[in-house]
Amino acid sequence: MKKGWFKAVMAVFAFMLLLAVGCREDGFRHSPDPVEAADTLRSKDWRPVLIGSSYGYANRDNRLVLPPLYDEAGYFSDGLASVRIGDKTGYIDASGKRVIFKSGSDFHDGLAVVAEKDDERIADAGGNWNYINTKGEVVLRTDFYRAYSFSEGLAPVMPDESGRFAFIDQSGHIVIEGDYGYAGDFQEGYAVVMIGQKWGFIDKKGERLTDFVYDAARDFVEGKAAVLTGDQWGFIDKGGREIIPPQYDDVGPFSEGLAKFKSGGKWGFVDASGNTRIRPDFMYARSFSEGLAAVQDVNGLWGYIDDNGSYRLRPQYEAAFGSENHTMLVKRPGAAEYEYVDQSGDKVHFWNEE
Repeated sequence: MKKGWFKAVMAVFAFMLLLAVGCREDGFRHSPDPVEAADTLRSKDWRPVLIGSSYGYANRDNRLVLPPLYDEAGYFSDGLASVRIGDKTGYIDASGKRVIFKSGSDFHDGLAVVAEKDDERIADAGGNWNYINTKGEVVLRTDFYRAYSFSEGLAPVMPDESGRFAFIDQSGHIVIEGDYGYAGDFQEGYAVVMIGQKWGFIDKKGERLTDFVYDAARDFVEGKAAVLTGDQWGFIDKGGREIIPPQYDDVGPFSEGLAKFKSGGKWGFVDASGNTRIRPDFMYARSFSEGLAAVQDVNGLWGYIDDNGSYRLRPQYEAAFGSENHTMLVKRPGAAEYEYVDQSGDKVHFWNEE
């Protein structure tokens, strides 16, 4: 008993020491050693985890690789993650060192978009939107009213205050123009766009996949996109063909072969053939991830079901989120803080081995 108590105390001491060592006054870590290429590569598998009221980063083994220092923390992409500590923002590398002192989007295709407003336009909705590389260097300057992240080689932008969108390539040239009142990211080769009050899809040449006949549309995921006709949602495939007729009050994207849908005020799940796989018996549901979906029962409690609709974890949580690395963030009724559990419901602890 005493030996176990001593090990627990030493583990907590080592964890607190990790928090204290190497941190600057602004709260960010300082690492004098360069980040190894292997760590940069491994960081793509790291994920932000909530410890108490702050975020750290854990690896696939649920080992804490960066301590919980951050008020906000994004995922690593191209070896960098966007974070915030208090009013200080920027990008950190795999050592936790802040290497870019600007805030912006996540990196996609090696670029992130940052807003650098000048004094004259600071109060305006627009600003100076530039794209930086992973060294923090501005590699693409723009004078667009709005600019967004690259995806599949193209980025939606709003060139001026007219509210119309276009797409640029990585050299900054406008390659797709249209009377678009909205333009989303390219996903699986297509982007959602709006003309007038109707929605549709275009490919990377600006060619229409379908006529603009929908009242709303969402991105392609797993080869299927949700589309709204009137007040009912259905799905089309990447050939523009209707595969699930409009019949639902709301839907989510397909994930692991199933999409959540709302009908009669409750949520269930449908497969790609339009067959109801799980009846709409839940007050709310999250998409499937790693074989489980978080669902809320009529009493407001959350549990987890498998793809047959059977409970793997009975409703018992005040809040519950998707499975990631076979761990789920949950909050128990009356608890002051969130915690993580595994798919058996056992509490998960994140420890640092150093």
